[in-house]
Amino acid sequence: MTKPSVGELVFFWILFGIVGLLTFAILSPYAVALFLSGIFAIVFYPLYDRLQQFFRGRETLAALIVVLLIFFLVLAPFIYFGILLFKEIVEMYGTLTQGGGGITASINNLSVFAERHIQKFIPDFQMQTNAAAYIGDLLTWAAKHLNGFFSGVVSLFFQLFLTVVSIFFLLRDGARLRNFAIKWSPLPDQYDKSIIAKIETAVSSIVKGTLLTAVIQGLLIGLGFAFFGVPNPVLWGVVGTIAALLPLVGTGAVIIPAGAWLLYIGHIPQGIGLILWGVCCVGLIDNILRPLFIQRGVHVHPFLILLSVLGGLAYFGPVGFLAGPVVLTFFFVLLGIYPQIIKGHPIEESHTIKN
Repeated sequence: MTKPSVGELVFFWILFGIVGLLTFAILSPYAVALFLSGIFAIVFYPLYDRLQQFFRGRETLAALIVVLLIFFLVLAPFIYFGILLFKEIVEMYGTLTQGGGGITASINNLSVFAERHIQKFIPDFQMQTNAAAYIGDLLTWAAKHLNGFFSGVVSLFFQLFLTVVSIFFLLRDGARLRNFAIKWSPLPDQYDKSIIAKIETAVSSIVKGTLLTAVIQGLLIGLGFAFFGVPNPVLWGVVGTIAALLPLVGTGAVIIPAGAWLLYIGHIPQGIGLILWGVCCVGLIDNILRPLFIQRGVHVHPFLILLSVLGGLAYFGPVGFLAGPVVLTFFFVLLGIYPQIIKGHPIEESHTIKN
């Protein structure tokens, strides 16, 4: 069998490039759904594998059960809380544009109070805080992005349906897709398998160990705010989720000011109760869940994860909460194994990903 000529190869690659660009254009509107389905498939694959063994190799049944669990336990609550969050942002923004209400006045009074006491030690210190303006700008940005996310109801449900279907096929046919990727990769199969295994481990650990822990802490903050009478608990729960990713500061950046606000307006039992809730429940959950979820040998600095979340939200929209950390983790996986590939050494299974 003769080898193809240069002209034949050039023609093939030109044709392949054109068809590849057309394929990308066709699939790009569904990139978000495909990306989310890939993340869920990686995170829930161990559960699928156990169910498959339990049902004696029935891949379709095991994948169907996992998809139903993901839908009812993850996707449906996410849509519900997203709608509640959108309503709270719209209501709070309307209150601020109509005069601010008691919350803004309280925040401004607290700012003046803090500024006056700090000036005893630093005479030139000025906070220059206008709570209505700053909070209004923040809520305007949030409403703008959430409005784009929830404006197309039909599109939203179609993307949700596509995500669920994609998760099903990625779980059931994941091994075949993995073998297809290994076959077409120019790297030796040993490297391909090691890269795929490390990416799966790293993504699962970061998503569960860092992001899921932050989401649970944000949920507990929202429940505490609702119980102790702080307005807009869903909104502050989302803020608490972002704050949970802050190294050293964490959820205290949200709970302590809220408790201080309750104490300031005279709700002493509620303020003390909220602070105790933050210390005993929200704060300790991080020490319990994070070591449980993060797998050995996977570590990315929390500050970099926070930056990846914020950058992901700015670049990808709401899905950036997952996309940013996953892209960052992918980068560190490749960076960590690069020396072994260049030197032609086998990749050690105990190799760690650190920064």
